[in-house]
Amino acid sequence: MEVYAVRHGQTDWNAVQRVQGRTDIPLNETGREQARSVAASLPDDIGIILSSPLKRALETAEIINERYGAEIAVDDRLMERDFGAYEGVLVSDIDINNLRRWTDNAPTEGGESIRDVAKRVFEYLDEIGEKYRDENVLIVTHGHVLRAVYWYYNGLPQGGGEAENVIEIENCVVFHF
Repeated sequence: MEVYAVRHGQTDWNAVQRVQGRTDIPLNETGREQARSVAASLPDDIGIILSSPLKRALETAEIINERYGAEIAVDDRLMERDFGAYEGVLVSDIDINNLRRWTDNAPTEGGESIRDVAKRVFEYLDEIGEKYRDENVLIVTHGHVLRAVYWYYNGLPQGGGEAENVIEIENCVVFHF
């Protein structure tokens, strides 16, 4: 099994760097174009697409799936981190990297910590590893979930500091595991 993981395309909130979290924002036209472009860069042998139910991820998955005609399985465990009180806030108004670091594990008021996200994502990846072991899988999800996917396959960050695990994840970037 090979796993490809893609962050959703751009939304209007991404364009102005506003924290989205679980707020269900659709793609903008740039995001739709990004999804069409990334679809062309993926391998031919994707057997199933796994997606977050949030509009921006599911629409990205549907656009990519125009190439494959595969099953799209939606799972809540692929939803973005619940940012609680930070949802809708401009990134420039908070220390976003503090929220991304494994060692800081900063919770958000009324939301999840990065370790909460990793726990649910790791459990899900264990399941799909068994269920789809003979297929190549495409996961379409969100930035904080992709960090957890990265750690699942590459190990948890050791040590500290800015370089520890602040992985920048652009819209429609592809990871291959």
